[in-house]
Amino acid sequence: MKRFVIFTIGEDRPGIVAAISGVLYRHGCNIEDSSMTILKNQFAIILIVAVPDDVDEDTLRAELEEEAKGMGLFFAMRPIDGERRGPKYHTHCLIKIFGEDKTGIVYKASSFLASLGVNISDMRTKITSGETRLYAMLIEAEIPEGVTVEDVERGLRRVAEELDVDITVDEMPTIHM
Repeated sequence: MKRFVIFTIGEDRPGIVAAISGVLYRHGCNIEDSSMTILKNQFAIILIVAVPDDVDEDTLRAELEEEAKGMGLFFAMRPIDGERRGPKYHTHCLIKIFGEDKTGIVYKASSFLASLGVNISDMRTKITSGETRLYAMLIEAEIPEGVTVEDVERGLRRVAEELDVDITVDEMPTIHM
């Protein structure tokens, strides 16, 4: 099996997932991991796909590109080795940030986490509309050995004070999906 990451994005509408997954199905490909979401009115798909060795990569790419173009989507595909490399993470946590919207929230929180070697495995942000724009961020993070949830929480409290936002950090069980 060969593995590829496939990415599409474009104006949201019904049928996008069916169109892309249909091409993969016809070629006997298996979707091993996926993330799909609407950001404003843009629908984004990121897939990790296992492709049988007898499937021609150029043919698969051409058919996916044609399907994506027909739906007005940007499309990209590249091979991957499928194995995760790097440090092992012993703890996972959920970080919630909430407060008045301002420039720099993502940068300051992610910079601090990076300084500890904490890996962001998933991050979602939303801004409410209205007179006062409120910002909400949800981060799933993987903490390396030698760093504790308390270290993360203590440092993020300083970030929270600087930005005048609320930050909570909760340890969560490791879930393998």
